[in-house]
Amino acid sequence: APGAGRWIGGGSARSYFLVLGDGGPARRAICVLPRGTPEDHEVELPQHSFALRLGQAVRFHLVSSASARSWQAGELVDLGGQADDDFVRLPPLAAFLPAPEGGQRVDVTVQLRASMTEVGTLEMHCVSVEDAGRRWQLAFQLRADATPTDASARPPPRLGEALKLIERVFGAHTKDFNPKEVRQLRAQLERLLGKREDWELPLLRALFDALWERARRRRRSAEHERVWLNLAGYCLRPGQGAPLDEWRIEQLWGLFGQGIQYTNESRNWSEWWILWRRAAGGLPDAAQLRVMEVLAGHLEQANSHKRTRPTDPILATVDDMVSLAASLERVPLALRIEVGEWLLEQLKGPDGKAHIGWAVGRVGARELMYGSAHNVVPAEIAAQWLAALLELDWKAIEPAAFAAAQLARMTGDRARDLPPELQNAVVKRLEALGAPRSWISMVREALSLDEADQRRSFGESLPSGLKLIRG
Repeated sequence: APGAGRWIGGGSARSYFLVLGDGGPARRAICVLPRGTPEDHEVELPQHSFALRLGQAVRFHLVSSASARSWQAGELVDLGGQADDDFVRLPPLAAFLPAPEGGQRVDVTVQLRASMTEVGTLEMHCVSVEDAGRRWQLAFQLRADATPTDASARPPPRLGEALKLIERVFGAHTKDFNPKEVRQLRAQLERLLGKREDWELPLLRALFDALWERARRRRRSAEHERVWLNLAGYCLRPGQGAPLDEWRIEQLWGLFGQGIQYTNESRNWSEWWILWRRAAGGLPDAAQLRVMEVLAGHLEQANSHKRTRPTDPILATVDDMVSLAASLERVPLALRIEVGEWLLEQLKGPDGKAHIGWAVGRVGARELMYGSAHNVVPAEIAAQWLAALLELDWKAIEPAAFAAAQLARMTGDRARDLPPELQNAVVKRLEALGAPRSWISMVREALSLDEADQRRSFGESLPSGLKLIRG
């Protein structure tokens, strides 16, 4: 897990703090386990009392610090006043602590006791002030190689070896590096774990957590940044579907305002946009709108350089920006329509029709990948876009054929479905083209996308066994 440390004979390698309040940006924390605490030694905090809510789900937030500073148990820390490098946020623990039998939600006054187990679990006991015999246990798994208590949560095979590869490239103690080794990290992981298309969700998220813990070290070189962006985005795609993904997206979103370090590297800009396209399914409405605003400025600038060779490296990544813009399904509908209209204007130009065709299909799709049905472009507007696609040579621009199938797709919802005559026109063109039967079938009847077509819609494969659902 992010922020994990290794334990040696001297005790805990990190200090651990419980965040007070809701874990928001302006927060304080209390040290519950100082660095160096021996395993199985219970630390008490008798000077502080807390209100513990019983009878409803509650969430606890932890941060850790590897600083050599001698924190004391019970010491209060202003996290907002500390350097970013001092603390690492850990995944929150959600728990339901039952109320007394037959009771409703209730607050009880407790004191905290914490200890570190042999297998790297931070155990916290909330002990009732009124009755020391009443206590509630919270257990935070802190080590990726800890022995799980639930057999179903057993770490993926060879995960430990994979984490060592990541540590060699992004580890805190790896000051000297071989650029070739950095570039080959993905290939090394695939040799160890198999083709990355076959990596399952638990493995992907475990790798992301390891990458996130070492995110600051992505700035070491342009290669570090490029590889980190590529792997982190791939391991977090599609931004939802696994426990704690909401927390992972929350952490990742903190990087958006920072941008990339190596701004003169167009390949790094490309990986930056791809990262956010891959994670888009987990981004909330406000975050998606912010991304779209940034993209709009860059794309407008790119338009002004159409007839001249752009010198800004970011303008060399228009294809990736367009794909990201088309993947933002939670922005306001009026803005999605505006994006679609802009794409159609680009479609009339001489260049870039392949990625533009795909983007039109993604924006105008009758069935969104993860967005709500109320964000589907109205049928009458989609019909106009489809007419523009029907004028293209689908043999020359293959993505236009799949985009047309997306716009004409049958959903069974009369408010979203296009008129039968347009659907029939698309079917005839697809049949003449020799298009896959699944494309023709999706226009004729309401069907779910098969794995190959879902890959086309999303832009790449999804984690094994995972399908995007509408929010």
